[in-house]
Amino acid sequence: MPFQLQTIVDEHYQNLYRFALSLTRSRDDAWDLTQEAFLRLAKKRSSIRSPKAVKSWLYTTLYREFLRLAKRSSRFDSWEEATQSEEHSSDRVEQIMKTEANDVMEALMRLKNGYRQVVSLYYLESYSYKEIAEILEIPIGTVMSRLSRGKDVLKTCLEAPVQQSNIVRFSGQQRKVSND
Repeated sequence: MPFQLQTIVDEHYQNLYRFALSLTRSRDDAWDLTQEAFLRLAKKRSSIRSPKAVKSWLYTTLYREFLRLAKRSSRFDSWEEATQSEEHSSDRVEQIMKTEANDVMEALMRLKNGYRQVVSLYYLESYSYKEIAEILEIPIGTVMSRLSRGKDVLKTCLEAPVQQSNIVRFSGQQRKVSND
């Protein structure tokens, strides 16, 4: 039974884009990867046996395209880092939640690729160990160890004090203002 492409796009676009962003660290590259995944779905949807397999197929296709592009550029870390604009909110609680979410996403983006992919698929997309292993084409034990190590690194990043490198500290002698 054929499925409606627009329905699939509406249902999976946002999460697929978020996964692509976690891989590329660039909004433009994430958009390109997401579009490529849906383009391939449009071309090959008749070969997908079950509508239930579409989600996994999309993530696998996007990930393989990411690997292909990364291999071609010969470095995984050549992706441009996305800039995030701050949103203004009158509700203090909402602002704190957004700040915390941004901190978590920034820490996630600092993870090495192998860890970032597994953590993103598990926590952001709610995939099981088995599904992640299939998408990334790695053993389930590797998924488990990367998830564990990724969580440890995230925890360390989030618990570390924020570095304030833009603050210049002066000694008491340097603070004196000359009245010449």
